Amino acid sequence: MASPVLSFRVDEVLVEQLDQLSAATDRDRQYHLKRALARYIEAESWHINAIAEGVADADAGHLTDLKTIKAKWVNRAKHRVDGQSGQ
Repeated sequence: MASPVLSFRVDEVLVEQLDQLSAATDRDRQYHLKRALARYIEAESWHINAIAEGVADADAGHLTDLKTIKAKWVNRAKHRVDGQSGQ
């Protein structure tokens, strides 16, 4: 079974950069585009899932008050200025 075909327009400079990458790695455009698309989808999917988990936690009442969060970040900033880890 043949793979689906995608077609889209891109800036000429991106095509030139893709061609340079392809020549430097001895791989065709398709190889690099498939890898780039897979990485993009993986990253965006992770982001969407992380947001959904956060919303579900909030809906379940697992919240942290602003005072606690503020204290944590003030402490981190203080330790960073002092040259310590703070984590």
